Amino acid sequence: MKRKSLLILLILSLMVSLVACSSGGPDKDNDVDAVIENDVEKEDDIQENEVEGMEDKRIIAGTLMSAELLDLFDVNPVGVLTSEKGLPARYDNTAKIGSPMKPDLEIVTSLEPEVYITDASQEEALEELFKGSDFEMLYLSNNSYENIFTNIENVGQYLGKEDKANEIISEMRAKEKRIMDSVAGKESPNVLVLFGTPESFMIATPNSYTGNLVEKLGGTNVASDLAQGKPMPYLPFSLETIADMNPDIILRLTHVSPELSRKAFEEEFSKGFWTNLDAVKNDNVFDLDPDHFGVTANMRVMSALENMAEILYN
Repeated sequence: MKRKSLLILLILSLMVSLVACSSGGPDKDNDVDAVIENDVEKEDDIQENEVEGMEDKRIIAGTLMSAELLDLFDVNPVGVLTSEKGLPARYDNTAKIGSPMKPDLEIVTSLEPEVYITDASQEEALEELFKGSDFEMLYLSNNSYENIFTNIENVGQYLGKEDKANEIISEMRAKEKRIMDSVAGKESPNVLVLFGTPESFMIATPNSYTGNLVEKLGGTNVASDLAQGKPMPYLPFSLETIADMNPDIILRLTHVSPELSRKAFEEEFSKGFWTNLDAVKNDNVFDLDPDHFGVTANMRVMSALENMAEILYN
């Protein structure tokens, strides 16, 4: 009897356990779902924080273009280039690191940057200067009109602000269309772009920013043939070459010490050779505003495109 009673009790205990387990099953499933959902939310939060945190990195803007780009994205770098040209007002009290080509290594190091943004043309020199540094280098190409849009996309993606980048580009493309429509169908002028410093002059090829703007607007850059097989933005020239080109329009681009460079241009163009060119005879020689037209691209590109259109198709 005792054995029989014990057996019955054991069976009853097992049945109770089974019922309890079966009734608890759905709750356990819900608990697992909740854990998975919570983990996913945490992962999303982490990714979101990582993206949002990109703009909080210690960034140095080594060029005018990079400084203006960061300003568009409402980002405050820890350091910016020293520039005679107007920087965004938000950088008035930001540490200045020196020129794009020769930044002050001591100042850069003291700012403890995580990212340094500069022009791709400076890569070789800066890699040597910053050898052994542990911050990231972000290089931007600035030799053509389309480079500007690519830079906006890349910086926007880097900062996790793709929507803002698309908004900026959309507004610029709309203005571009209006400008391009205004010159559509007009006769293409032959244009020579001269880049001058107080010491020397060079020709701006279609591989340069300003030279590329001419072709963007349908003008013919007379240096195109010289640039064949030479991916250089600026090339030396001879007076014989200029005479053969005999352009309709001459654009004079300055960079270093604009006032001194403009004076050097005036002295050069007072010589008899230049007065024989059609562009000079017809008073079609224009000094480009250095605030809008640079050796490399900047974010004043839409004003530059509009001004260039007025000059070429006046």
